[in-house]
Amino acid sequence: MENKFSSTENDKDFFFSFLNKDDREDSEPKEKITYNGQNGLPTSLYYLELLNQIKASLAAMKTFAFLSRDHFKDQELGEHFYKIINKDIEKTISLLDCFNDYLNFSAPLVKKDTVTTLVEEMIKKHESQFGEKNIKIIKKQFERDLPEASVPDEQLRYILDSVIQYTLLSMPSNGNIGFLTRLFDIGVLKGKERGQLQKDGKYIEILVVSTGYEKAGEEVGIVPGISNYYQEEEAIELILKLAKEIIKKNRGMMRYKVYEDKPMTFISLILPIERRNIIHYPFPEDRLKKTVGIEK
Repeated sequence: MENKFSSTENDKDFFFSFLNKDDREDSEPKEKITYNGQNGLPTSLYYLELLNQIKASLAAMKTFAFLSRDHFKDQELGEHFYKIINKDIEKTISLLDCFNDYLNFSAPLVKKDTVTTLVEEMIKKHESQFGEKNIKIIKKQFERDLPEASVPDEQLRYILDSVIQYTLLSMPSNGNIGFLTRLFDIGVLKGKERGQLQKDGKYIEILVVSTGYEKAGEEVGIVPGISNYYQEEEAIELILKLAKEIIKKNRGMMRYKVYEDKPMTFISLILPIERRNIIHYPFPEDRLKKTVGIEK
């Protein structure tokens, strides 16, 4: 992996203090939900509950009509009764579903907090691997109200997954790791690095800082003439290179640095932001879960 990031002593001090055990800091607590009608609450909350109750009542009526038809003395009348009730119930349910979809598409949600959400998602995904290597996540510092990154969600998920995989593979056991998100000032870049980004562009940064790195072991190679360590190192660095290519295609930049004197590894993902609000139309149940924080 190319290591062309030119750092300063201030950078080193910041990264080191970021992982200082005595300065343990977690992500900002999520704001308490206030039911003020924004994004469809509390209206959608009550409406969904009412809709489910109505559907449940209609389903019970349909079952009752089905069971009652055999108790008619006139079997044809009983069958006719059931068909009429069943048809009316199906029409009512179809109307409720149609009205429900109409309301959903009439009130889109603003997409927000995606970067923080995906970072947390990927950390949780690799939680067991952190535990196996006894790697402590000693800091998660996420800036509030970050704008959305222009990188598609699935690609950003892949990038974060790759960076965490690389970090896990390259870190020794009993290490420490921290995650930070923030707005990024391109004014701190110099030379070629600055030329990789748009002068008038706005960016966010996802920073992953970890202590330690695996050093080369005994020079024993699987392939003659090449050490086993370097074969493995080349393999895990490919993970990072592929993620870097995705970032470049999205007009962003990855910065990478190993400080051998600390020792400490620094990976910075600099991503362009959306210049407008992104809206989406989740299904009503997903809307409710996302808005009030219900786990799927």
